[in-house]
Amino acid sequence: MTAGRTAASGLRNNVGNVKQRTLAKEVKYSGVGLHSGKEVILCLKPAPENTGVIFVRTDLSGCPEIHARAENISATVKATTISENGAEISTIEHLMSAFSMAGVDNVRVKMSSSEPPVADGSAKVFFDLIEEAGLSEQDAKREPYVVDKTFAIHEGDRSIMIEPYNGFKITFTSVNKHPLLGTQYFDIELTEGSFGKEIAPARTVAFLEEIELLKKMGMGLGGTLENTVVFAKDKVLSDLRFHDELIRHKILDVIGDMYLLGPIKGHIIAFQTGHALNSRLTKKIAAYRLKGEQHMAVLDINEIKKILPHRFPMLLVDKILELEPMQRAVGIKNITVNEIQFLGHFPNEPIFPGVLLIEAMAQVGGVAMLYPKENRGKLAVFGKIDNVRFRKKVVPGDQVVTTAEVVKIKGNMGVIHCEGKVDGNIVSECDCFFALIDPMEA
Repeated sequence: MTAGRTAASGLRNNVGNVKQRTLAKEVKYSGVGLHSGKEVILCLKPAPENTGVIFVRTDLSGCPEIHARAENISATVKATTISENGAEISTIEHLMSAFSMAGVDNVRVKMSSSEPPVADGSAKVFFDLIEEAGLSEQDAKREPYVVDKTFAIHEGDRSIMIEPYNGFKITFTSVNKHPLLGTQYFDIELTEGSFGKEIAPARTVAFLEEIELLKKMGMGLGGTLENTVVFAKDKVLSDLRFHDELIRHKILDVIGDMYLLGPIKGHIIAFQTGHALNSRLTKKIAAYRLKGEQHMAVLDINEIKKILPHRFPMLLVDKILELEPMQRAVGIKNITVNEIQFLGHFPNEPIFPGVLLIEAMAQVGGVAMLYPKENRGKLAVFGKIDNVRFRKKVVPGDQVVTTAEVVKIKGNMGVIHCEGKVDGNIVSECDCFFALIDPMEA
């Protein structure tokens, strides 16, 4: 066993370790949460090999544990939240980015509240805290996930992808209408040293006109001009550490969100991305690693009818091509001129109604949610629909291929992002807010 960092640690890529590592000793830090504003005591403790990162809520009965894994992501509004065992931890990305780039494989994170301390709004305090603790090499081999294909998530003009690469690299483009920001571009080969110098000190960013709204939502209660870079309409109210601090912090967030997959080797190319898209990418990769695309379930119409309660003329899914229960589904709807809606929409120029297109996409997501045995017989009902876009008309002869990805689950409610394509071109997309209920409650 060896404690501390090696002389070459500043040059070591975060995926280059041969052995797993944990902290050499326990360290503590206290402060307030960025969004909650609540006091919290953070304790980082060494953990056995193959443990991973585990958060422990010491303020709750039984001290429930939450594993830092992609499948436990439950919310991505202004931060990344993970949930397990009836408990949740929010705003984990700054701490996770420090674990990632310092090469901490195994650690128990004890917390007396639901959110880590905001500290100075960056990852630097946590990165320094790990250095204070030192690192101890363990016997088990460190096995980073080597990306072997391209994974991509697109949403309107925003996107994030990762492609095979011999190292860990992020290329990020940010476009902001604020006159002091505009278009920013940053490309970095990530090592422990480059992260510590170029990324770790970058703080979270907020805009003055949004702060009151955030506070009404119960967020940003722990923010100050010291731990948050605040932009007014024509000036910066905080002292900048970098002229492009925003994009550097965006990269910091990507690193933290991606570490829910553990150490990874690849090139991330991001455009206008945030926690929501980051989480969809990590979930997509996690599902691929777990099952492999060739093992994803395929359902014919008879299997679909065992899951969805819909029948003619409202059953609008013909086949499920890929299924990852509670995470993702890809399904098809074949549009034929004999369908009943074309009697009136429109007889001389039949166009598939937009409301039915939304319903068809939502039903694909419904299959993903209702497939597990514990959900069979339930109904997936709309709460609301956001970000609806119709990009191209759908007509008889078209085949609509819908990809439905679950982006948030909390209890019996959640959000599914749906995207429909014809011949590879997006024709429609939306975010469906739903609830799973028993038929007698409907």
